[in-house]
Amino acid sequence: MAGRTSEKGNTTGKTIFCFIGKVIGAGITAFAILALFCVFYYNPPVHEPCGNGVTSYVRQADTFWARGTEGFAMGTTDDSGYNNSYPADGRKTAILMMGSSQTEGLYVNEDDCVSYLLNEKYAEDGSNRYVYNVGMSAHTIYRNISNLENALKVYRPAEYVALETGTLAMNPVEAAQALNHEMPELTAGSGIPALEVLEKNPYIKLLYQQYKNLQSQNNGEADVTITENAGYDVFGDDTYAATEELLSYISRTAEEADVQAVIYYIPDMTLTEGGSYECSASVDTRDTFAELCGKYNIIFADMTDSVEEAYVKEHIVASGFDNTTVGYGHLNAYGHELLAQCIYDAIGEEEQR
Repeated sequence: MAGRTSEKGNTTGKTIFCFIGKVIGAGITAFAILALFCVFYYNPPVHEPCGNGVTSYVRQADTFWARGTEGFAMGTTDDSGYNNSYPADGRKTAILMMGSSQTEGLYVNEDDCVSYLLNEKYAEDGSNRYVYNVGMSAHTIYRNISNLENALKVYRPAEYVALETGTLAMNPVEAAQALNHEMPELTAGSGIPALEVLEKNPYIKLLYQQYKNLQSQNNGEADVTITENAGYDVFGDDTYAATEELLSYISRTAEEADVQAVIYYIPDMTLTEGGSYECSASVDTRDTFAELCGKYNIIFADMTDSVEEAYVKEHIVASGFDNTTVGYGHLNAYGHELLAQCIYDAIGEEEQR
């Protein structure tokens, strides 16, 4: 009787052990399948410390990336962790681009990014200028102004430095932080060593991004990937003074580096219920900013008119994707094409004067 009880207990133990083994095996298999799926669905290279002050962080260098959460795109980062796939072929950088995730362009294929398209245009016109892109997510114009001196020292562009903005009437508090180099710190990754290793797994990246988005919603914060450059849109005495001070600094810093400053404006557009496609910044606001740029010898490339014209004449919206809200979010391939043409034309018109 005791022998039968012992045998029964052994059988039960083996059954439980086998069940646990199957559960663990099924979990590992499911995790592997999800990770494989996310290689192409959500696989941006993780952020790593920059080290030279050009940006607050960079992506993993020489790393394949893919995204399917907002548009469908893929590419490979360069040896510095930025999105530059157009071959330099030994050429010195003529134009350095600094911007946010809009300029970084990880929501379109690498050969649809604004900097790639500009390189193609300069190859076609025979000038053979090389455009280098250090755009990085969450890098607003304030952060890029704070990093401007370092970027010019490291990359030493021969002709132009071009800064993205979605803000025209500048925030006085953030302007002061930029000028005093006191921008809030941007951390590369979670800051937890064990988790940072796991974050390189595509599925873990997606889970961590969802956690951060949920945390932002609970804190009442906007999605910085969409509204990171949202501006005041209206000039008052304080915003006018802050804007003028920032533009003066950009102009002075560019002049000291013997380059011409360019600011390119990516407007916050809204597709209304009535069917119109409208810019949040008024014509007066854009004109005021353009006048200030002229005062400080800065080329201003405003893509608002070309975006509105493309919508009216060709029914094309510059932002949003098939798998997101139409007309909202990051620039799509059409938007990058319009932006590249806008910057190209603005520089060309200035050179013809």
